[in-house]
Amino acid sequence: MDKHELIEIIVKEITEEAVNFKNAENPSEELEALKDMLDVLMRGTTQVVEKIDQYNDRRYR
Repeated sequence: MDKHELIEIIVKEITEEAVNFKNAENPSEELEALKDMLDVLMRGTTQVVEKIDQYNDRRYR
């Protein structure tokens, strides 16, 4: 999977969780959707940092 596909997947997952948050019927469902959204964002952040590290490793070797 290339970097563009990874970002596309993360954007789709965030969009899905945003819809879940919007459609939540009570505060506990809102909280669950927010937690899921945070998980997706954290995973995306980790992947971006890994790609930056890979770039820097290649650049400075």
